[in-house]
Amino acid sequence: MKTKYLLLSLAFAGIFTACDKEEDEADSLSAAGKILFSTTVTNPSGDSGSGYLQAISTFSGGVNYDNKNAIPLGFGSYPCVCPSGNIYLFPDYMGGTELKLKRYILNGSQQLELKGSMMLPANSSAAIVVEASSEKAYVCCQSLDLIIAFNPSTMKEISRIDLSSLHNEGVSAYPGAIYVRDNILYVALEQYNSQWMPVENAIEMALYNVSDDSFIKRIRNTSLGICGPTRPIDNQSIFEDENGDLYINCVGSFGYIPGLDAGIARIKKGETDFDASYTFNLSNTKVDGLKCDYLNILAKCQYTSNGILYAYGYALGLDPENTNTFTARTGAPVIVDLYNKTVKVIDGLPHSNGHGIAMGIHKGKIVYGSANDEYNGFCTYDPKTGAIETKLITVTGFPSFFYSFEK
Repeated sequence: MKTKYLLLSLAFAGIFTACDKEEDEADSLSAAGKILFSTTVTNPSGDSGSGYLQAISTFSGGVNYDNKNAIPLGFGSYPCVCPSGNIYLFPDYMGGTELKLKRYILNGSQQLELKGSMMLPANSSAAIVVEASSEKAYVCCQSLDLIIAFNPSTMKEISRIDLSSLHNEGVSAYPGAIYVRDNILYVALEQYNSQWMPVENAIEMALYNVSDDSFIKRIRNTSLGICGPTRPIDNQSIFEDENGDLYINCVGSFGYIPGLDAGIARIKKGETDFDASYTFNLSNTKVDGLKCDYLNILAKCQYTSNGILYAYGYALGLDPENTNTFTARTGAPVIVDLYNKTVKVIDGLPHSNGHGIAMGIHKGKIVYGSANDEYNGFCTYDPKTGAIETKLITVTGFPSFFYSFEK
């Protein structure tokens, strides 16, 4: 059962060594370009498969991209692109592949170039990297209740943060998404049971001092009526607006346990506790243009400005006849107004399954990956004009990740 819900979180969701120099040259084979995307190629049931990442230069004209120039990456994981330009790739989230965290860059020829790697502990479910500086970064080892600090330049371990003492009764303190603000590392605590589910409507985070990894405090809120802080494999689950306020996308029970709800929480600038005055619960927020009224979760997020968040909203009621979470077309592109607490569907963009969940920004347009009934590929929405474009390019596999260096 744990495996079932852990994989659901994906669909919706050793000892460190010095830098490895003897890498297979295939790890750096790629076409050239400033646009990155990854695809997931699955078995028919959708619960296992392979991932691929590549760089391209053309994002129009219905061009089809296969995976022959792609770099392999772990199933169920998304790459993390940091503001420094470092690109991190993870092993298979459920294990079974080479246990290495790999750091890439786009080189002068706009090709993906491997710059170093580190061994990860077995069964770590590594998923998120954030960089605090050029000399210190953090990687979540979610199944081990562990965060490891490392030097991104040398790819050597600095220290470890053990979260196991922060668990509540009957659950584990899985670290979800993480974020650094004002020299503080914010760590979402999932507090999931053996079925990878929350057991109460509570959100918790642990705060650490970036300077020395010392524990600051644990924060907790039960008044907002939401739980499951962050989608564990989405590094956009915690984001900061232009006012310096932090927002935390909470996934609840993914819509499977009534009363354990999803929504958005906030920690205001200059504060280190949840803002009890900010309440945004998806279970009572009717969605404009959604045929089943309410979303179960926001599975992928992309904040822009002025309180506007673009997301993939998932609702089981959009494809009620299909009980396979991985293949059901339950994802709708939506616009979320964080300040006014409203959600509306982007009319004209297709619904997607749980693997076709890529999102990003390219030349001012919001990009949505889509695995719909007609094709697997990418669509865009123009925030200035409201114009949409579908099927800009098509891909082999489900489009699971997107990042453009041409904002």
